[in-house]
Amino acid sequence: MILAMVRHGQTAYNADGLVQGRINIPLNDTGKLQAKQLGETLRSQNETFDLIAASPLSRALETAFIISKQLKMSRPIYVDHQFVERDFYHLDGTPVETAMPLVRIENYKFEGYEHDQQMIGRITKAVKNLRRVHGDKKILLVAHSHVIKALLRYIDPSLYTFADLIRHLDIIYFEVTDKKITVIKK
Repeated sequence: MILAMVRHGQTAYNADGLVQGRINIPLNDTGKLQAKQLGETLRSQNETFDLIAASPLSRALETAFIISKQLKMSRPIYVDHQFVERDFYHLDGTPVETAMPLVRIENYKFEGYEHDQQMIGRITKAVKNLRRVHGDKKILLVAHSHVIKALLRYIDPSLYTFADLIRHLDIIYFEVTDKKITVIKK
């Protein structure tokens, strides 16, 4: 399976520098434009996908829908709840500059907060299940920064961290086989 993971477009919380985690914040106008531009770019490059999947949060679903329209895809978007953003719990709604120093502490734990190993385990299991359900298809998955970082950390924890920057509409391609997950284009 080829899995192209994309971070959703910008939201008001992103623009204001607030952690949104699982708070369901829609795209702002900039985010909608970003999604449209990525869809146009993919179409101009003749990029095709068998399926578009998304996290259930509106910012990811709306991004997926806009890209799907640009690619003229008629299949419904496959929603997978396992690709929801990290549960930041007590940090949701707080300024990024306050929260991120805690989040970037390796294996930071706080009751209710989804720590690194939980996050990595959940996302890795979800990616393997996506392959089991959809086989060797080429899938575009619109998700969240920490979802993408969790898969990168699983692949090579010496190379990738949760402090790495994943910008809105960044797209990273992975190859997923029965035995291995690898980054093929970043």
